Amino acid sequence: AALALAAVVATGWWAWQGREIELVAAPGGRVQCVSYAPSSRRDETLVNVGVIVATERIEQDLKLLAERFDCVRTYSQSNGLDEVPRIARGLGLEVLMGVWISRDPAVNEREIASATRIAERDRDVIRGIVVGNEVMLRGEQPPEALAGYIRRVRTATGLPVTYADVWEFWRKYRAALAEEVDFITIHILPYWEDKPVAVEAAVAHVRDIHALMQQEFPGRTLLIGETGWPSQGRQRQGAVPSLVNQARFIREFLAFTSAAQVPYNVIEAFDQPWKRRQEGAVGGYWGLYTNERDVK
Repeated sequence: AALALAAVVATGWWAWQGREIELVAAPGGRVQCVSYAPSSRRDETLVNVGVIVATERIEQDLKLLAERFDCVRTYSQSNGLDEVPRIARGLGLEVLMGVWISRDPAVNEREIASATRIAERDRDVIRGIVVGNEVMLRGEQPPEALAGYIRRVRTATGLPVTYADVWEFWRKYRAALAEEVDFITIHILPYWEDKPVAVEAAVAHVRDIHALMQQEFPGRTLLIGETGWPSQGRQRQGAVPSLVNQARFIREFLAFTSAAQVPYNVIEAFDQPWKRRQEGAVGGYWGLYTNERDVK
């Protein structure tokens, strides 16, 4: 009897998994912007500053992305990423250019020097400069020091600058950082929230957080700098990674931002196998393309 019951339950579970799911139609046209790191063809990590990605490889990646996206977001100047703006120009792409800020002052100085040089050379394709990514979340700089870095890049380049962090940390450090940036970049990742959000409610959650942050920063431009959904990995309470759920989230998110005219960047272009060491298996599956560059 127990085996028969188990068989019935298993059959029902597989039938439920295989059911048809209606997805909303994504709006036509191009996607605004996508996070780009070129490290995913092999299980290598861009954390190692000694890794230099071949220019030809970056060119191949950006040529593929230019078919669907208007912009790519980078996170640092290292590993050959300083070449992204130059390559992007020839493909009609714009760049949200990243400056990686960590606890290492020598690395920070190299990043700022490179960004200043690239901003002078390629300013026509740079949509803005992201000075620091989730620095406060990682606790790697005090807010006053981070504000100083942002101020230096803004003065040195004359280009729009921003700082990117999880939305709660923008609320926490608004006094120190808000006046230093030209626009505010918030990360809203329903899967990673302290109380994970199921995919059925995920885009509504993004919409509500965006509205909350707009109230907290009235009159300021808000960019959703990271949002997305993993296609594989560990379930977190009701948040289930799957290919269908990733498609559902992206389609519903694009429909929301198109209707509400919200600027955004999705995470991310390609699966990043090396992130599994930092975030568990799920870290390697946020890409809209596989690590072999196949569209999901």
